[in-house]
Amino acid sequence: MAALSLREQRSRLSALLDVTSPVDAPTAYYALDHDPKRSTLALRTDANGAPLGFVGRFQTGIDLFRPLVVMQCRHAELAADLMAEVLTVGRHYLFFSNLNQLPLVGGSLQLSNERILSIYVLDLARFKPEINVLVRLKTASNGTPMAEISNSGYRAVAGVNWQSSGFAEIYVHVDPEVRGRGWGRSVVMACTERVRASGRVPIYLVEPSNVESVKLAESIGYRDTGARQIFAEALYLGHPARKAAQP
Repeated sequence: MAALSLREQRSRLSALLDVTSPVDAPTAYYALDHDPKRSTLALRTDANGAPLGFVGRFQTGIDLFRPLVVMQCRHAELAADLMAEVLTVGRHYLFFSNLNQLPLVGGSLQLSNERILSIYVLDLARFKPEINVLVRLKTASNGTPMAEISNSGYRAVAGVNWQSSGFAEIYVHVDPEVRGRGWGRSVVMACTERVRASGRVPIYLVEPSNVESVKLAESIGYRDTGARQIFAEALYLGHPARKAAQP
């Protein structure tokens, strides 16, 4: 049987994800929308062509030397088989998937510096746009919206890490010297409004221990979905069963 093209793989694996849900939005972006030239997928289907799981390897701007690994599998054996198709033994990666996938990677990936992120989504009923005249609206080189406040060499900036047809993930950075002035809230508010106006749903990923960032998101109108995403450094050790079979 001929290998499926990336387009065909994406068409089939879409049944594994709810593209209307903020819970699946980060995984769905990479699986379905990330630049095809920088995306590699391993997909397993049943006899009828229905998807059972996938593992993807993606080149991103997060780290030029460590590709991002994203997956959605139903059991550990399948995850191990698919990782063996797209990952190289001894190479370092970044692992970014829904937390429910974490139990499936043992023996294949050695994880370190794990960060568990809460997935927040904008609640339109709580969102009340505010105008801050200090905010400058900009557009990033990839066409996504940005908002910035800059003064005396210090700045706060909010933008979009990625966007699909339905969602966009907001990020924010505020120089330490100007934190506490409300700049972060103002730029996130402005960027959120631009994403909302584009017809997309803004989401915000944050570690629960980052109290200030959580307060910022909630003050604007983001709510915790209860879902968690893991981001970690990863070393691929190889297929557990194949390693065990070696003399």
